Amino acid sequence: MVNISGIYSALESFYSKQELLWMASSISRFHRIQGSNELEKAVDYVAKNLLDLENFEMRTYRFSYGEHYGTHYDIVGWDIEDGFTSIVKPKHKMLSKFLSSKTAVVAHSPRGDVEAEVVYVADGLDLNRYRNVDGRIVLSYGSPYIVYRTGCRFGASGFIFFKKDAHEEAVPYIGLFLSREDTETCRAPATSISRHAAIHIINSIEKGYKVIARIYVESSFRAEAYIPVLELSLGDGEREIHAYAHICHPAGTVNDNVSGVVALIELAKAINRALNKDSISYPRYRKIAFVLFPEYYGSLPYLLEKTKSSNIEFSVNLDMIGEKQWITNSTLHFISPPKILSNKLYEGLMLKLLNYSLSKVSTFSSSIKTISYRFDVVPYDSGSDHDIYLQFQIPSVMINQWPDIYYHTDMDTIDKFDPDITSYISIAIGVAIYVQSSNQLSESTKKSIENMYTYIMESYRELKQEKEDVTSEKFEDLEDTAIYRYIAPKGVISVRHLYTHIGFEDTLNIMNDIENKFMYHLFTRYIPLILSIKSMNIYDIARHIEQDYRRSIAFRDIKKILNYLYRIGAIEKDRE
Repeated sequence: MVNISGIYSALESFYSKQELLWMASSISRFHRIQGSNELEKAVDYVAKNLLDLENFEMRTYRFSYGEHYGTHYDIVGWDIEDGFTSIVKPKHKMLSKFLSSKTAVVAHSPRGDVEAEVVYVADGLDLNRYRNVDGRIVLSYGSPYIVYRTGCRFGASGFIFFKKDAHEEAVPYIGLFLSREDTETCRAPATSISRHAAIHIINSIEKGYKVIARIYVESSFRAEAYIPVLELSLGDGEREIHAYAHICHPAGTVNDNVSGVVALIELAKAINRALNKDSISYPRYRKIAFVLFPEYYGSLPYLLEKTKSSNIEFSVNLDMIGEKQWITNSTLHFISPPKILSNKLYEGLMLKLLNYSLSKVSTFSSSIKTISYRFDVVPYDSGSDHDIYLQFQIPSVMINQWPDIYYHTDMDTIDKFDPDITSYISIAIGVAIYVQSSNQLSESTKKSIENMYTYIMESYRELKQEKEDVTSEKFEDLEDTAIYRYIAPKGVISVRHLYTHIGFEDTLNIMNDIENKFMYHLFTRYIPLILSIKSMNIYDIARHIEQDYRRSIAFRDIKKILNYLYRIGAIEKDRE
């Protein structure tokens, strides 16, 4: 029987929080925008820092941002030098500048220097708002790609974006993810400002003032940019366990996702030191892989290549794990996969070790230790690279802190990074992976963990169920008895994917129709995922949603989503 507490102590003793902070500070200096030279430099920097890990094998992959992978389109190579947004009239004021905030210029924005009247289009989903944007600057909080492409279509000369739900003084991170083809027809510069600054402009416009703004962007496109992927592997065996983190995002930002990156880097160093000191033995049963890549655009081509020759048994995504919860107002989430892709042993072991690692204080009168942080267990939630692993039918959990009031803004800085919780999470994940890679759990222990996890998850889902109702509609009452299957390539169904397949007007209609975040999650992630695993009818889909989320979705809403997926060529249907 393996001594789990002994393994935990060994890794903890060789885990340096000081080095964790140093590395977080170093990586966050790179402006790691997808398609940029700085992203490539950041991965090279990490690789050089890990060259002395003699127990690990390092491999780097290079894919092209100029290629299509699955549903992911190409992204133009892009670098930024400078930029700002200012009000010229009625009173001059600087609103944001790249020198002070690396999020002040929208990622992939063309270069340009524009001075023009500002027109507010709100979320940008009403075409009537674009009728008078010709030669003007568009102000919006809507989907960047939709607003940008639509505004360019109507002759807008520039764009200013903000976020309604961001901290009022924070300058948000916005990305356009333009293709080379997009840049041939869309040449307007785009910048970001804080919600406070945007409200000031909107109030002025509503009072009848003509607001004149200036946008300046000094950027450049390049013919070729590569997608860097770094893999560190350890151990023997035909099966693999992956822990991964995305390494992209703006300079100066830390929790998203420098925190996940440095957690894996320091974990690899701790394991290497423990092996050198004979505190743990070399894993022989399964291979461990730590992988760093750009979000979505790196994980998809990597897995398309990797799965040709590797059997990945389980994986864990570390994304935004290092929050100072009392500042960011976040809660640590253990995000499980859909039940159809669940691995109860791995998930149960990780949950158990996270509980152990985060429990730091005893109760008033007993020796029982309690969790020292806000911590919750939630069903499958999308938005990061575990989406891609799941599409390859690889069970994956995500460890994530949410919400973060500074998410995707220039205020996601290192002063809000907590090396303590980062180390606790990292070590817990490391122990779980190592224990399984060594195959030292007895069969009775495995069964006990699986039973524990099943009981916890089922009971917890019942506890958190908001309503008592279940699906009352009967399958026999349905007019549609078709069997649906997913036929599109792997990858995320993005706004850009919709725009390309059905045009901008139909995309706007869909976005207007599916405003609810959960319905959008079902449309772009959950339903395509489960249909890629197994062909289903509407009743089957509703049953899976109930099992995972304890929520009843009307058949008509599922039918609407299926119709949209059918229109974009993502699914096909057969009559029984």
